[in-house]
Amino acid sequence: MHVVLFARRCLLVLVVWVAALVSVTAQDIPNPFPAREVSGFTLANGLHVVVREDHSLPVVSMVVVVRGGSSCEMNTRGAAHYLEHLVFQGTKKYPTPLAPQTTLESKGGLCSAVTTRDMTRFQATISTDQTELLIDVLTDLTQTATLDDTRFAWERPTILAEIQRDIDNPLTTGINLANYFTYLAHPYRHPVAGTPDEVLALSVTDIRTFYRRWYVPKNMSVVFVGDITPRKALLLLNKAFAQARTTSPPALPAVDAYPPKTLARLHIPRDIPSTYQVMAYPAPGGSDVTRVVANDLLMTLLGDTDEALLGKWWAQQGITVDRYGIEYVTSRAPGRFLIWAQSSPKMAVRVREATQSLLTKLYSGQIPPEAFALAKQRLAAQFLIDNETYSQQASTLAYFEGISTAAQATLYVPLARAVTVEQVRPAVPHQLLGWITIGAAPEGE
Repeated sequence: MHVVLFARRCLLVLVVWVAALVSVTAQDIPNPFPAREVSGFTLANGLHVVVREDHSLPVVSMVVVVRGGSSCEMNTRGAAHYLEHLVFQGTKKYPTPLAPQTTLESKGGLCSAVTTRDMTRFQATISTDQTELLIDVLTDLTQTATLDDTRFAWERPTILAEIQRDIDNPLTTGINLANYFTYLAHPYRHPVAGTPDEVLALSVTDIRTFYRRWYVPKNMSVVFVGDITPRKALLLLNKAFAQARTTSPPALPAVDAYPPKTLARLHIPRDIPSTYQVMAYPAPGGSDVTRVVANDLLMTLLGDTDEALLGKWWAQQGITVDRYGIEYVTSRAPGRFLIWAQSSPKMAVRVREATQSLLTKLYSGQIPPEAFALAKQRLAAQFLIDNETYSQQASTLAYFEGISTAAQATLYVPLARAVTVEQVRPAVPHQLLGWITIGAAPEGE
């Protein structure tokens, strides 16, 4: 399943496709982001603004993108995610805990936030007549959060509980370890929320410092979708950000010289009957949208249904798995293409070896034409499905804006229609960087 926003693109075998969309060719699927309908401009303070004007409904969705995710933390692991929680505990205009969120909700709005490796996004949707309130609240969150000591202490148990849930999940643990051991030095190797020890070591001063450094207009974008014009957006944002900080953000960390020279191999024993295995391969950064589409198409080709290539290939080899999936996190810097499977211990080694043989075969150009054509239409259809509402469209534009530029969203469906086997073949993740197993030890390892 392509998760909405394409923030974490994870394909599972339990996907249910909308028949009306996948029964047509990729060429017939409309582009949810025609280039002529997406405009952009930059304020004098450096804030970039993207608007998709659509007056079909009296609703506005807004996302504030801060290019200050966990990869910006340096020596304060967990600060970006902690800050995302803490800003909702009070701001200059909305000083009581959760007041920013409840203020919007009291007017019928919906509000959310998420932190990734590259960015933190604050999003809300509300009726058109509350647009000024929408902008006021989200601006206050990103510019005048209180960040006091008492609320900092209140929020820590909630964050630690979230981290513990990930630790208890063998699949999440495997994915985190695959990243950690296949990056040499880049901050992508660390989990977004940090570890319990790292979060316990954070101080409110660390959070305030991160806020001052990264939450500045020159490091931010605002995305609007819905019942608003670019002119109105310009007027309201100039007013809202009139007192914003004008400093520039620090430089981003250098990209790893990868891949590592040795395979990463690790087993974590757990008292469970099956073996979880995560295999890691290099993947491109988000600045090359053609390669992003090629990697997404590979995910679709390999694993979006029981009839996709990976499941069929395993079956031909007499291999059975309980569950499997593919994850490609579209990121600013080069990322990872991860294939995971839950199987019996006696199947684990065979799963990895068969997966590698299939990828080698595809890399050599042996991609079935019918499967390729079907994957193209599925990919374009899913992108359309994932962008039906104003909120979904704003999320997608904001995500691409955070890793590169929102204009990439306008190219996605046209590229999915046009991509060829010759473009996809070099993107096949055939170079294994390593694997992590968790649970029962693989037999014959």
